This record gives sequence, structure tokens and C-alpha cells, in this order.
Amino acid sequence: MFSRKVDSVSMPRDTLRLHPAIKDVVFAHIPKTAGTSMRNMLVAALPGAIKIFDYGPETGKIEGDFVNMFTGNAQTPEEIFAMRGELARDQSLLVSGHFNVGKYLGAFHPASFITFLRHPLERIVSSYKYYVRSLSFKGSFSEFYETPGHINAQSRMLWGIDLRTVGFIGLTESMPDMIEALSRHLDVDLRNRKDNTGRRFGGPAIDESVRSRIMALNDDDMQLYRHVEANLDYYTNYRGRSNAGLALARGTVNLGGNGLFRGWAAAFQAGRLVEIEVKAGARVIHRCYADQFMPNLRKRHLVSHGVGGFSVRLPPQVLAGQTHVRFVIAGTEQDLDGSPVTL
Repeated sequence: MFSRKVDSVSMPRDTLRLHPAIKDVVFAHIPKTAGTSMRNMLVAALPGAIKIFDYGPETGKIEGDFVNMFTGNAQTPEEIFAMRGELARDQSLLVSGHFNVGKYLGAFHPASFITFLRHPLERIVSSYKYYVRSLSFKGSFSEFYETPGHINAQSRMLWGIDLRTVGFIGLTESMPDMIEALSRHLDVDLRNRKDNTGRRFGGPAIDESVRSRIMALNDDDMQLYRHVEANLDYYTNYRGRSNAGLALARGTVNLGGNGLFRGWAAAFQAGRLVEIEVKAGARVIHRCYADQFMPNLRKRHLVSHGVGGFSVRLPPQVLAGQTHVRFVIAGTEQDLDGSPVTL
């Protein structure tokens, strides 16, 4: 599947950083949540990532250079896991589409997942207007919102993932503040834009009885929305979440040539992405996430998704005068196996 892309894989990051950035992004694009604009912002901000789009039959209508998952041969979680194995472990990926998160959860860390929610009533009205405007829907508004496929669409797309482990969940109504928060999360510069707005029309009349009916039908979505709204600081600030439990982590590090260090780390606490600190003496010189894909980690039953590798290239000027460097679990003094590494 990736034969035309393999030559463009990324090399270990040479830039030292004290604020780690998550390498892969899996955008669960819930329809009518300003997701088209967000997808285009992500594409522009992540030029080095291979783009993988999964929008069903509509995928082929999207412009640009990307892998079309609808016409591809990786449709099941196991096939997607095997697909990742074709790439260098440090190649970054941007996945975007209308899919249930369970399809990709077996090959990506939960911290890579991002999504946006919208108030269920507003989302259904917007979706109805889109169906009328662009898909020639001729039914009534009640026929639309009573259709099972339009009920609790947001919670159904996110079914199967522990929300506490998701990297970022924003609210459409809080734009553009959400763009700034996601930029911090991914350590990129997302440039605000508005796509797929279409021509406007008044939309359906909604009295209290219609509103109550829609809210009752979409109670799962309403509970989900209210929960995220009440805990928005948590869901939009992955780095600020408690690291409790990360002391119970394990991993190894090995020295390669030309200042390249490679290893893996996995937390005993399911769903946590391990952060690594590289220390020269008492000074932290680099931080990174163990977020690279290593299929053997799943085979060894260390993680369920194969994500937990890391690679760091330390330039000679940083290593000058040092006899060893340490690789520790961030926020602790717990060394990985193989650390300190003698230079």
C-alpha cells in the first residue's frame, strides 16, 4: 500500500526539545462539527506526515495527496496493524475520517486520537441542512432526526475508547480557542479557516416539543457533550493531566551509531503514553514520548496497539564532555534498562 511513500519516511528527530509532541494524529471527524476545516488545518500543519483518509465513498472526492482507505486493502484492525508495519517506526501519520475509533485503536495509541463534539441539537440541525442542500434529501425534519443512523452519532463514533485516554476532545462552539489549545497539544501552528460552509437557508422550525424529542433521542450524545464541557480543561490539556502511575513503567534504551539512541517504554497504567527525559548530569536536555510503532511490543503483550518506541539523536556538541547520559521516566528518577548509557 505504501510503496510510493516509503522513500519519504522521516528520520529520528534531531531537534532537541523540552516539550514533547505527539507524532501521530488520528482525527475522528464527527460530521458537522467543523471537521473539514480542521482536517485541512491539520494537513497544512503536518507536511511531513503521510495522510490517510477514510470517508467511505466520499474519500475519492477529496483533493490532495493521500492514501484512500476506502479503496485500499486495509479495512480491519488487524490489516491496519499490518499496514503500519510497512513503514519506518518513526514515520508520522495523519489519519482522518468518519469512522468508529475502534477501527484504528488497535494500531494507534489513544493519545493520538483527537475529535470535536458539537451540541447534539445544533449538530442534527446542521446535518439536516447539509442533507437537504447537498444530498437532495426530500423528507421532513422529523423523518430525518428519527432515523436511527442520525441518533447518537457522536457517542457511537467514539464507542469503545476510554475517554480519559484520548489525546484531545474539543467543542466546536468554543472555536477559535480550541484551535489554540490543539496547536499547543500537537506543537504545531494551526491556521484558522472555514471550509464546507455551503449556502445558508433558514432551516427547520423547532418548537419545545421538537427540541425535547431530539434531546430525548440523543441522550447518550447529550451526556457525552455535557461531560466533556464540564471537564474541558482536562480533555484539551494532555500534558497537564496527572502522571500518577507512570512510575510503574518499564522500558529499555540502546546506543546506536552517530549519537542515535533507540528504545521503548510502556506504562502499566493502560492508556498512558510514557514520556522520556534524557539527562546529562542533573540537566534535562530532551523530552519525548515513546510513541513510535513497534509491532513486537504487542507480540510481547506489553501494549495492545504496538506503540511505545522512541528514537533520539543527540548532536556531538551536546555529548561533548559527557561520559554517560541517562534515559528516565519523566518526573521520576527511574532509569530505563540500559541507562545510564556509557558514551
